Amino acid sequence: MVGSTTSLVGPDDVESWITTLRSGECLSERSLRRLCQSASEVLMEESNVQPVLSPVTIVGDLHGQFYDLLQLLSPEVGGEPPDSSYGK
Repeated sequence: MVGSTTSLVGPDDVESWITTLRSGECLSERSLRRLCQSASEVLMEESNVQPVLSPVTIVGDLHGQFYDLLQLLSPEVGGEPPDSSYGK
């Protein structure tokens, strides 16, 4: 957020949001949208972040468990390829 040349969010905004959240209050919709937009900008600058088309199902590390993979790809859980788009 801070340091991005196109960011809509400054350090004062972030401090204010942290204070709001720590007090147990919710951020306004406008603030939340600004935060999400700024976070997206920062993440898109990272070389290890790849854009994907939504919807996508994210699957964690299976540690080589073939039967867990079959369960995840079942119609009852994540859906069968190519009907579902998967990321890892």
